[in-house]
Parts: sequence; C-alpha cells; structure tokens
Amino acid sequence: MNDTEKPKFIFNCTECGKCCERDVMVYLDDIRDFIAHGLMYTVMAVLSIEGEYGSVTMKLDKQTKDDRTVCALYDLENDRCTLGDNKPLSCRSFPLGYNGKNYIVVDLDCPGLGEGSMTAEELARMREVAREDFECKQQTLAVLPMLQALCIKQFSLQSQKAMDELSPEKRAELEKILKEK
Repeated sequence: MNDTEKPKFIFNCTECGKCCERDVMVYLDDIRDFIAHGLMYTVMAVLSIEGEYGSVTMKLDKQTKDDRTVCALYDLENDRCTLGDNKPLSCRSFPLGYNGKNYIVVDLDCPGLGEGSMTAEELARMREVAREDFECKQQTLAVLPMLQALCIKQFSLQSQKAMDELSPEKRAELEKILKEK
C-alpha cells in the first residue's frame, strides 16, 4: 500500500448511538463480565431471551422516546451508553464483524466508517474483538438451548411437586379457574 491509498477499513466511533438502535446481543462471556463489574442487576432488568425452544438468544430490551428506539441501557438524555467500558462484545466489535473466515462490515451506514485515521494496532484490536464476538456468540448459541431446557425441566418438576402437594379442594378450585380461562 502506498502513502496515497487508504486502508480498506477505517473506523472511529462518533458516539452517535446509531448502533444502539439495532438488536444488542448478549453472550455468556458478557454475563460473566457484568457480574465481575457489579452490573448484573442493572442488565438483568432489561435482558430477554428470545427465540423458539432450542434456538434462543439473549438480547437487551429496547426503549422508545420521541420516535427513537434504542437499547434500554442507552441514556437518551446524555446520548451515551450507561455501561461505559463494559459494553457487550457485540457493541464493542461494531461495525466490524467476523463470520469464521472473513472480517465484514455489518453496517455500511455507520457514521464512524472512513472517518479519521486508524493505526495498525487499532485495526488489530478491532479484529481481535470481532473474532472474540464471533467465538462467544457461537459458544452461547451452543450452550443457551441446553440451559433453557434445564430451566424448563426444573420449573416443570417444581410445578408438578406443587400440584402433588395441593389438597383435593385446592386442586378442584384450580381446575375450575383453568377451565374458565
């Protein structure tokens, strides 16, 4: 590359919050990080599991204000993420993605693309985070359905135990309520 050519990928975050408008994925490694930094109770309030049985993901809920819908952890008053340096991996790697073979730009409309300059070290770090994002996503997608199945099993066992302990009168009352619904 000569001095007049620009690198293929230059990114400098403008902190515009546009990336916070997308679905924010959360991985098991993010959960570990939130716990380590005392943020789990903050995140837990806005964390959801979405998808069908066996194919689930964790995502942060969204909020809407003045026709703008963003991540529930984005501070709309001050235009910044409330997690600071503890953002999920999917946020830290944005807009660079990795698909297991190649690095890809996941949002060509990101205002920070092509802005300013980027050192080789900054690019290497961004690639490292994009690769980590990919690997953590794959691990979470492999483990989360099993965790979901274990939770469902536990809830079913607890429900059955509670039903078994009901008196005949309470059981009849419950069956009546369920029939009405």
